[in-house]
Amino acid sequence: MASRAFSFSIPKPNDSFSIGTPQKDMFTDLTAKYGTATSGGGETVTDIIEYNFGTGAATSVEIKFDRGFARQTQHRALIANFGDGYEQRVRDGINPKVESFNMNLANRRWEEIALISSFIDSTSPSHFNITLELETIKVVCNAYNVNIGHDAVQSISMQLKRVY
Repeated sequence: MASRAFSFSIPKPNDSFSIGTPQKDMFTDLTAKYGTATSGGGETVTDIIEYNFGTGAATSVEIKFDRGFARQTQHRALIANFGDGYEQRVRDGINPKVESFNMNLANRRWEEIALISSFIDSTSPSHFNITLELETIKVVCNAYNVNIGHDAVQSISMQLKRVY
């Protein structure tokens, strides 16, 4: 039996992909924020990639959600009220289920938070997949907040919305 998972995957940033791919967009974003290995300072794109992916041949990293993940579900319906107290209900559209998620990743290394925020920035406004239990869901990130507790430890909270 497959295990229950609450996570999403981030592809490895890479400069060799073509423009418009998440890998290239993330690499460009991280380079603009942190510089290259030759710029010095010890906080570079290379440091972020090595921390999250190691020096091996990994092509993606799985980010697991912290406890306290919240899911809100609402169903859209058209309602016709009659004068005698009765009402008739029908689903509104082909995807009447509206779902939103609040996710918090607390007390993570700055390299991991930098990768996650760069992934969100480079995929927005497009969707990405998250795994909830055994179901893969397409979501967009409406907003996120990065909280800096220490130089090396940060947190990120995200508001996600399901798309079809």
